Amino acid sequence: MSIFDRIDRLTSRAIDQQFADAFVCTPMRSSPNGRSVPDPERPEWEGVGVLTETAGNVPVDIGARNRSHELRALVTGAAYELSVDRTRHPAADLVRQRDRFAIAGREFSVLEMRADGMSRIVFALAEA
Repeated sequence: MSIFDRIDRLTSRAIDQQFADAFVCTPMRSSPNGRSVPDPERPEWEGVGVLTETAGNVPVDIGARNRSHELRALVTGAAYELSVDRTRHPAADLVRQRDRFAIAGREFSVLEMRADGMSRIVFALAEA
């Protein structure tokens, strides 16, 4: 085990102790163009992760339909990300698109997953 793995383990645990929110992950199953329903083959699991919310401007196509479209940031939305420690929660590696996270009374759906390069995985979420 390298010194970087040890430092990552220490900092990841400290981050979770300070900033983490508890969540429940509900695996979902869906067909293309169909509604998502809970997946009976994969169990629900509980964990903790760091939920971040950042403001995001969305370019919206406005104006006349004469092929001179203007893209202006009239809509301000929010981007949500959940960072979970994979060593403490190995079920995080099995999360798929459209799975649901219930965090602090709010419901989120998974858009994409990406590794952070060390021991955490980051989920891009959309509020459901």
